[in-house]
Amino acid sequence: MEFAKTLTTISERLLLRMQLSEEVLRVVQDTRRISSPTARGRGLRLVRQELRGLDLGLLRERLEDLSHPNSRRASTPADDWRKRLLDGGEAEFAEFLAQYARAERQHLRTLLRNARTAPAASKNKALAALTLALRDAMSAG
Repeated sequence: MEFAKTLTTISERLLLRMQLSEEVLRVVQDTRRISSPTARGRGLRLVRQELRGLDLGLLRERLEDLSHPNSRRASTPADDWRKRLLDGGEAEFAEFLAQYARAERQHLRTLLRNARTAPAASKNKALAALTLALRDAMSAG
């Protein structure tokens, strides 16, 4: 819901650089022109409806990159492992455990499963918990 509102308030230049489909772009631009609060609510509902099938994480990341291009922080080793473990399978998990023998296997496996299956609303929280556990495991050796 917040992302739909964000799309209707960002500058036209940023909106065009977001690489949205023509249909989504049209609905967002139509909603921006509405001044009545009730009608604007209906317009936001239409924007959310158009966004349903899209990857909101990717769109949020793209918006963040466009609005703050120099603030993108460098990837840490824990972030790299998180990506490898989420994209990979058992082989990557075994490799991580071989490299960091003191890591809690069961706890990490649970956090991985949670991060993979978390609904969109709690995905960031699950990813943050996994990254923190990976950092802890890596610092423990």
